[in-house]
Amino acid sequence: MSFVARIAPLAGVIFAASLTAAQAAPQQLHNKTLLVNMTVTIPGKGADGSSANLPRSIQRVIYVSSAGRVFSRATRTVGRNQQQKERGPEQNAGDASGSLKFVGNRLVGVLQFRSGATMMNVDFDPSFQSCTVNVVIGRDSGKPIVWTGLNGVIYTSTGAPQVGGLSCSIRDGNALAN
Repeated sequence: MSFVARIAPLAGVIFAASLTAAQAAPQQLHNKTLLVNMTVTIPGKGADGSSANLPRSIQRVIYVSSAGRVFSRATRTVGRNQQQKERGPEQNAGDASGSLKFVGNRLVGVLQFRSGATMMNVDFDPSFQSCTVNVVIGRDSGKPIVWTGLNGVIYTSTGAPQVGGLSCSIRDGNALAN
């Protein structure tokens, strides 16, 4: 498994991916679960004066049903704060923030911040037995990244984002059913 993490201006990079037409899930991924893990650290200063310097651990469990419908659960943890969000096929369709869609043999997810965004690309080997993940964190031209922390505080970036611990694996069945 390999990965790439980049920081880039948003102009064209993230929005070009979100404008590409979604396609059906590849048949080889039907009734499979994708497990994607990463850590993201964006140094920042909170509106309340607090600092954001702890890594955010993110686990994505993505199930492609036997009908090709995409279900997902994202668990984000920072220190003692944890957030879990589940999305069904209706929420994973279209270009809404946090949606997942297939573009060719790639699964693309975009998460928009108050200012800036993260794009996750999951690519598959030709046999769909393994996957790699690529994460790009972008900012609006000339603006810092601004996001709401898991504690509800609005943070503004004070340094470069760092992405690490990226991993991706595929397994049979529905891990969301357990």
